Amino acid sequence: MGVPCRVTSLALLWVSHLLLLPAAHRATNPRIITFPGGEQRFPFNTSDGHVVLYHEENTTSVYIGAVDKLYYYNFETSANHTESFAAKNTEMSCGNHVPAKNYLTLLEKYEDKLLICGTNDCNPTCWNWVDQKKVPSIDGQGLAPFGLDPNAHVLIDGKDIYSTIKKHLYNGRIPRFRRIRGSAELYTSDNAMRNPQFVKAAVVKQDQPYNDKIYYFFREDNLDWLKNTGALMNVSRVAQLCKGDKGGIGSLSAAKWTTFLKATLLCFDPATDRHFNRLQDVFIVESDTWSETKVYGLFLNEWDYSAVCVYSVGDMARLFQTSPLKGYRAELPTVRPGQCIEGNHTPQETFRVAESHPELEHKMKQQDILFHSKHHYQKIGVHQVQAADGSTHNVLFLATDKGTIHKVAELLDGTMNILEIQPFGQRAVIKAMTLDNVKNELFVASTSEVVRLPMAMCGAYKDDCESCVLARDPYCGWSNGKCTSVYARDELRNGTLLQALTHEVPSNVCASSDHSNAKENDCEAVMVAPSSRYYLNCSVESHHADHAWVHRNRSIHCGAGHRNCTYFIDEMTDQLYGNYSCVSQEGPFKRVLVTVCLVKPPEFSFRDALGPTPNGWATSASLSFWLGLLQMGTVFLLIQ
Repeated sequence: MGVPCRVTSLALLWVSHLLLLPAAHRATNPRIITFPGGEQRFPFNTSDGHVVLYHEENTTSVYIGAVDKLYYYNFETSANHTESFAAKNTEMSCGNHVPAKNYLTLLEKYEDKLLICGTNDCNPTCWNWVDQKKVPSIDGQGLAPFGLDPNAHVLIDGKDIYSTIKKHLYNGRIPRFRRIRGSAELYTSDNAMRNPQFVKAAVVKQDQPYNDKIYYFFREDNLDWLKNTGALMNVSRVAQLCKGDKGGIGSLSAAKWTTFLKATLLCFDPATDRHFNRLQDVFIVESDTWSETKVYGLFLNEWDYSAVCVYSVGDMARLFQTSPLKGYRAELPTVRPGQCIEGNHTPQETFRVAESHPELEHKMKQQDILFHSKHHYQKIGVHQVQAADGSTHNVLFLATDKGTIHKVAELLDGTMNILEIQPFGQRAVIKAMTLDNVKNELFVASTSEVVRLPMAMCGAYKDDCESCVLARDPYCGWSNGKCTSVYARDELRNGTLLQALTHEVPSNVCASSDHSNAKENDCEAVMVAPSSRYYLNCSVESHHADHAWVHRNRSIHCGAGHRNCTYFIDEMTDQLYGNYSCVSQEGPFKRVLVTVCLVKPPEFSFRDALGPTPNGWATSASLSFWLGLLQMGTVFLLIQ
């Protein structure tokens, strides 16, 4: 179970298991809150930095595939099991004379059983998991790579399995997208892609089953760069295939996809003309109406800044149906390249055109760019939540390269980064992240633990109306004197849920509050010797607010983007004694975070009490200064 947060004195600094820090719309700095608990964690011990995670929706358990081992854990019952999948040196060894290892690379449900596949010392092998035991399963060729390969992806849809993994160790270097099980086996032509790096694939059902599409997303070398050095060396693409593709008619095309077409994915901000060209991850948000299904693309630019662009599947379908083919100027065949045909093979003439001109002339533009940020995001998940007023909001969970997760909400007037989550007990790289849309939970894995988190996390906000509402979290609202989740139906039965899901929060949203608190009169007394140095420090709660230290109606503002509001006093004088309040101001909402009273000590000095001062020491330095310096060093180390 997670450890609840606690608060200590100013002299000591403590770091919680979950630090929550956000940014504003198209900005990098977020709201800073400490999460008080609610997470559950399962520690395990693996090596080689390799982990895959499987969680079936509406369950409470996880499976973790690592090197030579499979871990199982149930968060409700605490039941756990570890199974050995150790490899033995075989004749199929890749010949690199290293100890035999079995990297488990695939954990997915297939034909109502958990399918487990691994490299098995260069001899790809699959097993099924039945009654807490492994049993032999289907052939592992094409389902697991021969060694760890970041370009290895597998998509399972019913009885059909699609893969980017080569089936034989020495069968060429050209990566392909294959259908390897279920319907007839097919693969992409050699000239369809140039050195592709696959990102994600998804099946999108349409009104007619024969028209169902596979969309897969990848990066590849840009041939235009050879003609124009000003062009990008690498471009992001979306490819379309008909799921019912039966291959070609002739002997050279019988085993090839005949409906393959690709288009360039654009992600740019027209307001600033910033372009993000390197696709990093994709998340599909399905809709009951197939054309309204959304594709969330996570992109990076050359400085590893991130952007999220959204595409409509309906727009993609229209582009593939209407765009001219790049470089093709003759009249198109009667059956257009990329067109799905019910019950028949693609005509040979149509396939020849598609194979020689697989790229669309027009590019796939985003429907919207949600935001861009200086953070380097690596993974994306999207969850839909219904707010108290019935409106639906998409909430993005973005894994950073620092081992944290940013929770970004699509509000009525733009996106807002509302929380940063540090999921692990110690900072670690996020290896896997999956969402449970039924239980509204998030599962995150490093190489040493898996953490289960509620998506709502309303306990992160202080139990006063302003903190709860100013969070602008679609999952949370103020009800019955508590910051409450929209899913807490029992607690909401006798009251309404107060939310304000816009950037500009009305000043009367918390009518019973005067937008202040009692901390202004709750003073912490600190003795500071005359002529000594001292500094005041308080933790910033929100980067959406302005922070300042206030002394005798004079404000000393803190710099934006810092996690602490600090004020240095270089030399203590009589005019500098008195009350200092650390105040946050967000619109009309004012909060006094802490008040410190600096008082003059009695008529003796620490030098008299401690004995002679060593030569070279500053005689005016008080003990408080050295304690403060120690604390400052601690702050610096912890925020790195």
